Amino acid sequence: MKKNLIFGLILLLAGCSWGQYQVPKENYRAEVQVLGVLPILVDQAAHFDYPQKNTLIDLIVRSAADKQMPLVEQLREKKGYFDVRALPGNAELLGLSLLSAELPRVDDGRPTGYQYNAEAVRQLAEQNVVDGLLVVVIAGTQVTETRRSRTLLESLETSYNDIVATAEVVDRNGKVLWRLSGKEAVRMLLLQYPDFDEAHYNLTDVVKVKNISLAGIERALEAEEGELPQPYQQLIERIVKGISPRLFE
Repeated sequence: MKKNLIFGLILLLAGCSWGQYQVPKENYRAEVQVLGVLPILVDQAAHFDYPQKNTLIDLIVRSAADKQMPLVEQLREKKGYFDVRALPGNAELLGLSLLSAELPRVDDGRPTGYQYNAEAVRQLAEQNVVDGLLVVVIAGTQVTETRRSRTLLESLETSYNDIVATAEVVDRNGKVLWRLSGKEAVRMLLLQYPDFDEAHYNLTDVVKVKNISLAGIERALEAEEGELPQPYQQLIERIVKGISPRLFE
């Protein structure tokens, strides 16, 4: 009975993992004792296809501005590192200096991560005396997938505009040690939806894809008192589960 409980716990914990290590986990743990967490970056050059594009980007930048510390605090609570440090700096300038190019996206449009300016990474790591950098980037993208109506009776497969986030831990030379991207990239916001109701009431099979209003996006980024907005709760939870030590590993 006890063995079954332990085995079940192992399976449960294994199922909670997010992201992919690019090196053996034991190597990662030996190398990254002090983790530096950057302010959350917004890739403003990414695919933000929206009527009020600049206003949308400004909204995303503002929403991300104060989310670095909750991420740092939750990583510290797991006690998986000797220290977890919030690195200072302007998010836009850090992004311009650190990110040298975006990697090719997967077939459905989700981002797979970035190439890094090795010298900029090295300087930042040395200045802050850290072994690795956690880089979280929010970007716009166009994802091809099937979405269903509220009744689940209708569906439409096409390309939709989304806001997604990727996360990577890089060493002092800019080498990626862990990555949350591609199929695991975290969907932060939907920007579009298929209007099945309009098609129904107009007696047509043609379903239009419409933009979610800016007010709707703002509401999606609102939080109840004392809580993080749901998109950031999900993002931080997955990062913390991905790079924090767990029992029985």
